[in-house]
Amino acid sequence: MNKFFHILIMLVAACTANATTRFSSYKGVWSSDNAEAVLTDSICIFYYQADSTMHAFLEIPTASIVSKATFTKDGIVTTSSSNEPLVISETGGVLNICGHYLKKVESIKTVAPYEMPQCKSKFDVGKCLQHWRLGAGYAISDDIIYCEINTNRHMFVYMINPSMVYIRAAAARNNNNGTLFFQNIRMMKNNNTGEYTMSIEPNNFNVSRNDLKIDNSKFQPNSCTFNPDGGIYWSLISFEPDLILLNGCGETYQVKHHPIESDMEYFEYIPYSTGDNFPQFH
Repeated sequence: MNKFFHILIMLVAACTANATTRFSSYKGVWSSDNAEAVLTDSICIFYYQADSTMHAFLEIPTASIVSKATFTKDGIVTTSSSNEPLVISETGGVLNICGHYLKKVESIKTVAPYEMPQCKSKFDVGKCLQHWRLGAGYAISDDIIYCEINTNRHMFVYMINPSMVYIRAAAARNNNNGTLFFQNIRMMKNNNTGEYTMSIEPNNFNVSRNDLKIDNSKFQPNSCTFNPDGGIYWSLISFEPDLILLNGCGETYQVKHHPIESDMEYFEYIPYSTGDNFPQFH
């Protein structure tokens, strides 16, 4: 993930993510113990586990994109495109995507493009880390599909290129000392390093539903802290009005303030203390 964390701003500036009505009624982050989905006005990323395989879909109707990736326990990855959109419905607060039932764990409100705040003191760091990442965008070329969606409480990536397939869902929480990042779904085949990973947290619904709890003692500017439960502490190195640097486990992550981009999907900033109280999954 280290090369992808900080490129969303460049991505959304170069793509077109015009809204569509296809997903608007289902907008939000939805989850169960074996599946998860994020839907914005124009994009859907859907992940699920089935027996010994894991699957992910990316649908962007305005770009005529329906992409699928499948990982097997034998280390085989297949990717394909389709003209068939995902079958989605919602009844009584339960989302049905192709026969998988999920409940909402975070609401998303799309808003008009707006100027994000600058980081003028250390007391602004947590708010800016959360605020500057918010949004949805994608980049597509002949051999690359890249989509990133960051909400107030979650971070999603879907990427396919000739050397790597990298698809993940993560929970995140920020404060003035940095970011706590918890990757609850990971599908990775890296031909450069040989890594092959397919995993989903066994209690994925509660992991994606509950806010992460930060232990400030684990933020260390000179190192990256791995928590035993799988959380990663990206610690603050420095800040400027338009740039925050974090220790990113082997490299320095740059989180940047960016100008208003009309082609980006913007989400309303929601402080953690006013988050929704969603019901348990039954």
